Amino acid sequence: MFRYLVLLFFSTLSFSQTHTITGVVSDDINKPLESANVIAKPLQEKANLKFAIADNKGRYRLELDKEMKYEITVSYIGFVEEMLLLEPNSALVTYDFKLKPTGEQLKEIVIKHEFKPIVVKKDTLIFDVKSFANGNERKMKEILEKLPGVEVDKNGGVTVQGKKVTKMLVEGKSFFGGGSKLAVENIPADALDKIEVIDNFNEVGFMKQVSDSDDLAMNVKLKADKKKFVFGDVEAGAEAGNEDNGFYLAHAALFYYSPKSNVSFIGDLNNIGKRTFTFDDLMRFGGGMSTFLSGRKSLTNLYSFANDNTDLVQNKSQFGAFNFSHDASSKLSVSGFSIFSKVLTASQTENTNEYLQNSSIAFENKIQNGDNRSVLGIGNVKLDYSPSTKEKWYYNGQYQSSTNDISSTINSITNLNSSIFETINKADNTAIKQYIEWHKNYNLNHTTTFVVNQAYEKNTPQTQWFTDQPFLAGLIPLQDDYSYTIGQIKKVKNNSVDALFKHYWILDNFNHLYTNMGNNYGASRFETSEKQILTNGTVNDFASAGFGNNVKYQLNDAYIGLEYKFRIGKWTNKPGLYLHWYHLITEQKSGEQALSKTLFQPQWNSDYEFNKSETLNFTYKLENGFPQVSQLAGQFTLQNYNLVYRGNALLQNERYHSANLRYSKMNMYRGITWNAMASFTKKVKTIRNEIQLDGINQFNTPILSDNPETNYNVSGSVTKKIYRFSLRINSSMGWFNYFQTLNNTTTSNGRNNQKIGVLLKTAHKKWPGFSIGYTKGFSQFSGLTKSNFQTDALTADADVTFLKFWTYKLEYENLKNTNNNNQSNFYDIANTSLRYQKKNSPFGFELSVNNLFDNKVKNDYSFSDYLISERTTFVLPRVFLFSISYKL
Repeated sequence: MFRYLVLLFFSTLSFSQTHTITGVVSDDINKPLESANVIAKPLQEKANLKFAIADNKGRYRLELDKEMKYEITVSYIGFVEEMLLLEPNSALVTYDFKLKPTGEQLKEIVIKHEFKPIVVKKDTLIFDVKSFANGNERKMKEILEKLPGVEVDKNGGVTVQGKKVTKMLVEGKSFFGGGSKLAVENIPADALDKIEVIDNFNEVGFMKQVSDSDDLAMNVKLKADKKKFVFGDVEAGAEAGNEDNGFYLAHAALFYYSPKSNVSFIGDLNNIGKRTFTFDDLMRFGGGMSTFLSGRKSLTNLYSFANDNTDLVQNKSQFGAFNFSHDASSKLSVSGFSIFSKVLTASQTENTNEYLQNSSIAFENKIQNGDNRSVLGIGNVKLDYSPSTKEKWYYNGQYQSSTNDISSTINSITNLNSSIFETINKADNTAIKQYIEWHKNYNLNHTTTFVVNQAYEKNTPQTQWFTDQPFLAGLIPLQDDYSYTIGQIKKVKNNSVDALFKHYWILDNFNHLYTNMGNNYGASRFETSEKQILTNGTVNDFASAGFGNNVKYQLNDAYIGLEYKFRIGKWTNKPGLYLHWYHLITEQKSGEQALSKTLFQPQWNSDYEFNKSETLNFTYKLENGFPQVSQLAGQFTLQNYNLVYRGNALLQNERYHSANLRYSKMNMYRGITWNAMASFTKKVKTIRNEIQLDGINQFNTPILSDNPETNYNVSGSVTKKIYRFSLRINSSMGWFNYFQTLNNTTTSNGRNNQKIGVLLKTAHKKWPGFSIGYTKGFSQFSGLTKSNFQTDALTADADVTFLKFWTYKLEYENLKNTNNNNQSNFYDIANTSLRYQKKNSPFGFELSVNNLFDNKVKNDYSFSDYLISERTTFVLPRVFLFSISYKL
């Protein structure tokens, strides 16, 4: 049926006659004017504006309606505008514009032209929303999807010309910590005026030329009537015909903006598997650390709070978020946010596992049912103080608390026996994080930065295992009993204080010298204990058999570094050399271990700018990574019903090289965008687990070896506009080679993957939105055994507006998995909706259907060094939901 819908769609498209005109924009000495704006204004009512931007050779291309009269205007900063009047059915197909300089020296650029669909500056793209919207869009996401070079994925992540947006701003201020999903899925489309994309973004204006930030920010400019206005929408829905006990959805997004203050609230309540924010957004919320100090790992488990998840048999979500900012004075502004999330889920999976590289191959059929209750609260406040235009202070404080209550039942059936394991896990996590930043610009040549970052985390997971017969024979000291109950308590405390002082010295326009001094201090306490509680009330403490950890851990990293930035023509380089003094101390039952090392760590960053729309970037680093406290804990720890782990107190640092190469090109004359990236990582000293496998039981311990690990990744995409369609081809390849020791045998292993995909979608705002894509994937594993897997994924989306007020949407995915025995499984999922809303009415009505085909399960394959698994996951059933929305 779906294929007939596709054919019907294409058969109903009408192709209007077009007139293409091309040419070159140059100055009066024939020098091309890159990024000149070419605007074709129709001289008839209700006709669309056409535009183009000249490429690096000054070339432009306009596709105009043949029977329309146009006024074509070309403009470029510092030059006099030139205009051409194009009559209907004109035979003109090429025309060159030569602009004359104004002769004025402008200190500040002010653009007064009425129509500027896209303005290109050195590191900023500005999109005029009204030039791309058709008026039927509801949310910011639907606007972004129509901007050239901009893509929004299903999780709300935004990329521009292949680069990910890392900071989301509204009117120049951070929106909920900078997360993208909350913005794109909640800000009303009719509130948007312009979208600014700012590369190498830095909050501190005078730091921009020296900070070398890799952040890409998107700043939303609101319409004039929304800058002191309450706007937003509310929505409520229930399962059609079953409002009392069925599925439901309630959502509110409310915003107040004024020149000095803004307040935002987002609330969500549903049981259809919809999440309000992604894990990337949550990590940004929970970061609470200065961007000048990165790399500090967080142990708080937040995965259960983010990402849409219908791969469950039950999923209830409650979410509330509050964001504010206020300019207390011309020098001080206060901002902050608070997050509350409560998630209740139930899952059901079935696995067929084949454990390899045993003395004999072991098989396991595993049926697992789980329930999870997770509650999260985050509060964050930030002070921004500017005593002068050359000095900036920041203070940021955050408190975070979460609880996770997990229960699961596993029925494990092997070729030897059958066991049932019940697990109850409770974890309380607390974190307090704060930092202070100071930036000072003394003159045109000297700037300094000083940052102090402090973080405290406390995690206390408690686990109980219940089973009907002995397990992990020879690995845990069980006493015979009628039934078996094992209790485990973990306590993990982490405290860190990091400081950095950096001086920026601008020697001249082509040479900069940066000096760095800093210290990173981290202290951890790691405690574990396991006990068997017998049915007669006595306790069998596993401590006498080598279980139970009590580890004190301190790692101090003092460093100095020098970076030299120089520019030769279009080529900018920044080599750097850092000297680190590492000192690691651990105290535990096996004794005290101390490790001191002095290490040089070089790095290099290189950028070549062919022109404003074509760049090449290369980065290289030699880094060292020291083991975490759990890896150094020398006593045994029970990890799972079939896994025991013991750390290694003698571990030292990993050492690895990493390099990245990125190429980006956008040519609006040819309607084509290129993006490519290659990365390479080589570990010359590697920490990897040694595995002892007996049937399904495993014992793991980490070792440090000189066996190298190499990881290569190459990915790229090309997007081409063909008539009024957009064709995208993307591909990725990865090669991971490493050594693994399993049952005292060390083998060279390889994990490789390849993927290629094609996507065709309409690219005309008057046409129905439609896309269809196909992706083919291959995965291979080679070691003592070999495995090969393939995936075939077909996706399609439709967004059709008809009879003015009706909008129909369809999302379809078909996935086929094939294993190395040429056995296949597949599933297809479709979601659809029909919405009615008059253009000037605040009310909207929608009927949506999730899991249209009422699939019960999803199937997939996976593999590792010693395991091949086929998994069946039970999913939410088909849901009919009728909802009413009201737009303020």
